[in-house]
Amino acid sequence: MDFLRSILDADQDLILDEDMEKFLEEIQSLSDEDLLDESVWDRIEQRVEARDLILYRYIVGTENLMLTKKFLEMAKSGKSIPSPVVKAYQPAVELIDDIVTAGPAFTRLLLVLQKRAKNSRK
Repeated sequence: MDFLRSILDADQDLILDEDMEKFLEEIQSLSDEDLLDESVWDRIEQRVEARDLILYRYIVGTENLMLTKKFLEMAKSGKSIPSPVVKAYQPAVELIDDIVTAGPAFTRLLLVLQKRAKNSRK
């Protein structure tokens, strides 16, 4: 755990998958969802987004992290993306390009990995 904190940023608490699953199970076990304040879902979403953003740091680097977040928001909403924001996401594009240019076997592995990742979220 200390190793992960030193890699990430010691200022932030780590949010592990197990912690998130336990938290979500506790919420689901509540008999009356109306008892939850309205901002609870926003807080859950923020924690998940923060965790995902921390993991993006491995791909795009710390210096590109905030622009990568902007890239993802703009792409999901269908907006045009300014050049500096695209450049920040370039390491992720290069990662995919390296896999595709390595050949069909690596491309299939990437698709299988994506399918497994989608199934793990359910």
